[in-house]
Amino acid sequence: MKAKTKQTLYLILEILGLVLAAVAKFLPAQVWNKTQIGAVIGVGAGLFSFGLVKWWVERWNEKNPEIVKQNEIERKDERNQLIRSKAQALSGEILHWLLMGGAWAAIILDAPLWVTLAFVGVFLLKTVLDLAFIAYYQRRM
Repeated sequence: MKAKTKQTLYLILEILGLVLAAVAKFLPAQVWNKTQIGAVIGVGAGLFSFGLVKWWVERWNEKNPEIVKQNEIERKDERNQLIRSKAQALSGEILHWLLMGGAWAAIILDAPLWVTLAFVGVFLLKTVLDLAFIAYYQRRM
């Protein structure tokens, strides 16, 4: 997609976000409850923020094509991809064991059972996903 088209799309997202937030804010209370109004204002603010930041990035990219080209080369470089992949794997492993630490902390602090089970459930989900991806990549590579 061309830079101008992207900028226009992001500008439309900004406006849509502002309109959503304004409509929710000034809508009579009989139409939606407070939770729904808060959710719509949140979505509107999120759309506005996303559109604004992406618009600025596209403008910056338009003004600095040489830096964008260099970044693209570095992003596609195999060494940098391997570095990113290893860093993500290590951070995932650290978070994996922090989940178990959270489960133990919940047990020690006598938190509700669902909190402990949530920690353990996410830990187990990560373990299953690790095994599934290992099997997938062993077949693929």
